[in-house]
Formats: sequence, C-alpha cells, structure tokens
Amino acid sequence: MAQRTWLESPKTLDRKVYELNVVFYPQGTSNTAYTVAAGTMVGGKGVASVVRNGSAGEWLITLQDSYKRLLKRGGSIQMAAATDLSLQFATIANVGTTSAPTILVRALAGATPTDIAANANNSISISLTFSDADS
Repeated sequence: MAQRTWLESPKTLDRKVYELNVVFYPQGTSNTAYTVAAGTMVGGKGVASVVRNGSAGEWLITLQDSYKRLLKRGGSIQMAAATDLSLQFATIANVGTTSAPTILVRALAGATPTDIAANANNSISISLTFSDADS
C-alpha cells in the first residue's frame, strides 16, 4: 500500500471513464489460456481471458464488459534478455456493441510476429481507457 497521501484522481473531459490494466506472461508456443481465475494474470480486473491466438506472437484479450468508446490504448513488452521487440495493436473489435470487446496484440521483431519464451521476467502490459458516456 502506498505510504503517501494521494489527493484527487486525474481529470478528464470525458464522462464515465474506465481504465483497464493487464499484465500477462507469454509461454512461447503454448496455447494455454491465461485467465483471471487461474491466477496467471496481474491486474486483470475487467479482463475475461488472454489466449495465444494460434499464430506466432499474437494474443487475444477478451474483456468482461462492453463499452461505448475506446479513448486510448497503450502497452509495452518486458524482456529478461536484451531483445528488439515492439508491441502492435492489431484488431480491436466489438467496441460500441453489446458484446465484450476483444483486442488482438502482436509482439513484433521488425515486421515479424514473434513468440515470447516463458520467463518470469517476460511479460506484456496493456492499458486500455474506455468511455461509457453517450456522447
């Protein structure tokens, strides 16, 4: 728990703002599902699952709730060894519908999707900000 006194939350001009954060640990070519219930995700509130998409270096994140608008997204890759990888957001689907959004992310070495080996210090962090306001 923080030892400092925090004052107010950040201000925004948007209403009904929700921020979701998730950290997951890829397992190389394994297609094992990462779920909140299994305890293999950190900061996974609001996330139903993260699964390897069946292609090298791709993971599909499925959220638990629907949202009207995506305001921003960001992410990073942590690697134990020096590795030149970047994170790419691919397809973002179901925003503004009654279905839970899905977000496809890729780890890229140049322009090539690349699996990330299992390691306690290899992870992907994603931050998503949504609005549920009508306008």
